[in-house]
Amino acid sequence: MKMSWTLAAAVLLSAIGAAPAPAQAIRVGTFHKPSIVVAFYNSPMWSEVLKAKTAELQQAKAANDTKKAQELDAWGNGQQELAHRQLSGEAPITSILEALAPAFPDVARTAQVSLIAPDLPYAGPGVQVVDVTDLLLDALKADEKVRKLARDLQNHKGPLPPLH
Repeated sequence: MKMSWTLAAAVLLSAIGAAPAPAQAIRVGTFHKPSIVVAFYNSPMWSEVLKAKTAELQQAKAANDTKKAQELDAWGNGQQELAHRQLSGEAPITSILEALAPAFPDVARTAQVSLIAPDLPYAGPGVQVVDVTDLLLDALKADEKVRKLARDLQNHKGPLPPLH
């Protein structure tokens, strides 16, 4: 009687008590993007960026450097537009993810996840999805007002209303 190598190996492993262990689920952290967008643009991290740009703008105006002042005004308008587009899902949140990059290892450790992904359109049975939104809100030092807004956004069904 012929036996395949795979079957022979399985019989041998089972006979010596070394049956392969069942696969352990991989834990993947995901988050609610609109909540993170709102928290980022209300964070001390973003506030520092705005303070620096505002100081640059004041210096440019004091020096009568209209070109620099116009560039900084354009930057501010562009950032406002980007924030609206990120919140509505029309623009990627790459800039926010880059700013959050230093926090990801601690968030992953705390949540005991192997990776963090902004989108997970499908997860097979070997994947355990863990919501890390609150941990990212912690990293962004979100206050209770921002956390309430994040909860409201998470409970909102359908497209987000415009911010105008």
